[in-house]
Amino acid sequence: MTWASPYPDPARVRAEVDGMTSAYVAALLERVPRDAIVGLYAKGSAAKPWDAPLDYVPELSDVDLHVLVHDPARLEAGIGGLRGALKLQARAEALYFEQFPDPIHVPRPQLLSLNALKQQSFYVPSVASTVRVLLGEPYPTATTRDAADIRRLDAAALLEHEAYLGRLPWAVVDMPTKFLWVRLRDLAWRVSPTGPRALSALGVPYAEAWGGNRSRIVRHLEALGEEALAAVYAAFYTSAWQFFLSGYTDGDAAGRALVAGAETLEHGARLGRAALLS
Repeated sequence: MTWASPYPDPARVRAEVDGMTSAYVAALLERVPRDAIVGLYAKGSAAKPWDAPLDYVPELSDVDLHVLVHDPARLEAGIGGLRGALKLQARAEALYFEQFPDPIHVPRPQLLSLNALKQQSFYVPSVASTVRVLLGEPYPTATTRDAADIRRLDAAALLEHEAYLGRLPWAVVDMPTKFLWVRLRDLAWRVSPTGPRALSALGVPYAEAWGGNRSRIVRHLEALGEEALAAVYAAFYTSAWQFFLSGYTDGDAAGRALVAGAETLEHGARLGRAALLS
C-alpha cells in the first residue's frame, strides 16, 4: 500500500491537516488569553510521518490537539460553555475554509485539556518524538510509572472493549450505509491504540511501541509473529480509506472495515489477557 492512485497527494492532505491545526490555534487564542496557556501540542497519527495511506485516514483519524493551562478555570471561562464552544468551533471552521475552499477532506480535530487528561488514572505521557509543540513550553513527559506498570496498563486496556464487541452487531444491523461512518468512528478510537498496546503487551518498550506510525507498528507485529493481528489492523484503515474515497457510498468497504476493526480488538484482548496472566 503506497501513496499512488487512487490515493490523493499526501502533501495536500498534510497541508489540510496543518490548516485545521492552525485554524484551531487561532480560534482558541481569540478566546483564551495567551498568558493562560502553558503549552499547546499536536499529537497522534496526524502528527507522525505517513509512510503509507494506513498512517492517516481522512476524517477518521483524529487531529489531536492538547492544551495545558496554568488555571483550568481560565480555560473553561475562555471556552464559554456550550454557546462559546460552538462559536469557537464555527470560527475555526471558517478559518479552515478560508485556506481551503475546496478541500480533499475536512480534518477531524480533537481538542482536549491536558490538565484534565493528566488526572486520569490511566494517563501516561506520549512519546516526546510523536508530539509537536505548537505554542509554549516543551511537552511534559515526566512520569512516575515504571516499564512494568505501563505494560500492565496497556494489557488491561486491551480487555476493556469486549463488552463493546458484544453490542456491535446490534449497533450496525439497522444502519444504512451512509450512517456506518458513525460506527467506524466508534471503532477508530478503540482500534488505533490497539496496535501499540499489543506491542507493549508483547514486551516492547513503551517508547518503541508508541513511538511509530501504523506502518511501523504493522511491521513490528509481523516480526513478532502476530501476522493475523497486523493484517486486520492494516485492513481496518485500508477499507476505511476505500469508504472515504467512495464518498461514503461503498457499503462493502465499510463492512470490511467494521469486521477488521472488531477482529483487531479480539486479537488485542487475547494478547492483553495473556500478558496479565504471565
